[in-house]
Amino acid sequence: MTMRYFDDFVVGERHEIDAVYDMTEDEIVSFATKWDPQPFHVDEEAAAKSVYGTLTACGTHIQAVVLWLAARLPEETAVIGALGYDEVRFLKAAKLGDRLRLVIDCIETKPSSSKPDRGVVKNRHTLLNQSGETIFTQTTTLLIARKM
Repeated sequence: MTMRYFDDFVVGERHEIDAVYDMTEDEIVSFATKWDPQPFHVDEEAAAKSVYGTLTACGTHIQAVVLWLAARLPEETAVIGALGYDEVRFLKAAKLGDRLRLVIDCIETKPSSSKPDRGVVKNRHTLLNQSGETIFTQTTTLLIARKM
């Protein structure tokens, strides 16, 4: 797999990830049972009576799906570490049966002023359902190695 470095990022570039993530009952319930056992995440009858009308994925699950999809980029990124997730927005529920896909837009690059072997890249992650509706957005700030 090809390695992608800080120097390879261009503000304005867009990556539409080819992979999709299917929201299955087993995935929703098992994840939420461990991390966020709200009735509309773990109990099909309670979920049917909720404002959502069906099982929905918890927010932590959605962020995990974003990371899973981002890992399907065709090139590996020389990430040193994540510096933060900002502007996190849950815009619609991710429901049972949804097929989720990810779009990544590069919105900022900045070489480190103190360490020439790295730089900071900000990406906007947009998670969409099968109807093209935006489910979730966040800005991800990554510290990425430079080509040396």
